[in-house]
Amino acid sequence: MPPKAIVFPVYPPQPPRQNLNGAWRLDIARSDSIRAYLSSMACTETAIEAMEKAEKEVETIHVINLDPSKYTITKKSRVNNFTETYRLNQRVVTTIAITKDGSHTKDKTTYVTADDTLSSLRVKSTMPTTNGIAEVVDNRRLENGGLYQELVLTNISTGASCVTKRYWHAIPMPPPDVADVA
Repeated sequence: MPPKAIVFPVYPPQPPRQNLNGAWRLDIARSDSIRAYLSSMACTETAIEAMEKAEKEVETIHVINLDPSKYTITKKSRVNNFTETYRLNQRVVTTIAITKDGSHTKDKTTYVTADDTLSSLRVKSTMPTTNGIAEVVDNRRLENGGLYQELVLTNISTGASCVTKRYWHAIPMPPPDVADVA
């Protein structure tokens, strides 16, 4: 039996956005694979393959709420379902459990800036990886009617680095359970 075709919902065209606020769906056809990013983070081949499969089978949606003082992003996919909020121009340190029982932790440091029109954003993070520390700069901006994202990753521990380019289409605001999967 042939594999079942994956069909993502078709959304109505959206008017041009003036800023990054709203819901965005990842355009996997135009975007770089997440493989180089995850490899640079020293993820296992099994984890990389699972992430690549997940991106092809379940749409990835980011909902951004950006104002002059704070940035909130909700990430929904087969792999992620969480919301993060940051104050702009303030260093934030978050403690992350690196073992399932929480007995070992490391800190993630994040600093977010945005332009005055809220049409571009930069999130700089230093975070733990499976074998040390990585620095990630997530640049997002409006471009050609959509959202362009450039992830610049440097694994400080291994020296590995990569640039991953992602393209996002504006979509209507989804219901809260849009990406809930079994």
